[in-house]
Amino acid sequence: MEISGTLREIIYQNEVNSYTIATLETDEEELTIVGYLPFIHPGDYLKLFGKFVTHQEYGEQFKIDSFQKMIPQTLDALEQYLANGIIKGIGPATAKKIVKTFGEDTIHIFKYEPEKLANIKGITKEKAVEMAHEFNENWELWQIVGYLEQFGIGPQNAKKVYELLGADAIKKIEENPYILIDIARGVDFKQIDKMAMDIGIDYNNEKRIESGIKYSLIRIRI
Repeated sequence: MEISGTLREIIYQNEVNSYTIATLETDEEELTIVGYLPFIHPGDYLKLFGKFVTHQEYGEQFKIDSFQKMIPQTLDALEQYLANGIIKGIGPATAKKIVKTFGEDTIHIFKYEPEKLANIKGITKEKAVEMAHEFNENWELWQIVGYLEQFGIGPQNAKKVYELLGADAIKKIEENPYILIDIARGVDFKQIDKMAMDIGIDYNNEKRIESGIKYSLIRIRI
């Protein structure tokens, strides 16, 4: 089952594994969601996949199996996202000014014309570029988190993957999933090989063969 909505409140979040209890506002209702949700903040627009369950004490909840972070769907949601403190130098007042000034073009400004943020009083050109860089880095990191999560690779690996592979990390992984063996902590050839088969890597792919040989040699040494 799939639901989408804006994250309104984080009730609880485990700092170690990011297990989260939160409230999500959909078009129809506000409900409680539970599951592993790293790098989230109030105002985030989420697409969640899972099922409704009934907790003996807390009642009906939506249990998350997998997730995606989406671009905020309304200006109010975008303002809340920018105001949540994830981007250094942008608080509630500045977020309101940015959204009021650029409206529907706000995300485009952050991605492609960051220098225009300097039109906001209190934001220098240098600061505008820094803000845009942080906005885009956070967004790209979250896309990697969601992508890796589909294959059972935890969020603790997303930051390292982004740092080593850059903004086009997902494209590089799709071309050669086996690079994750040397990057992601706690994964091995079998896990990555299953991932590779799921996304359509050919059985006789050269990278698969090289990685399989390397894995076999390591196993022999063990």
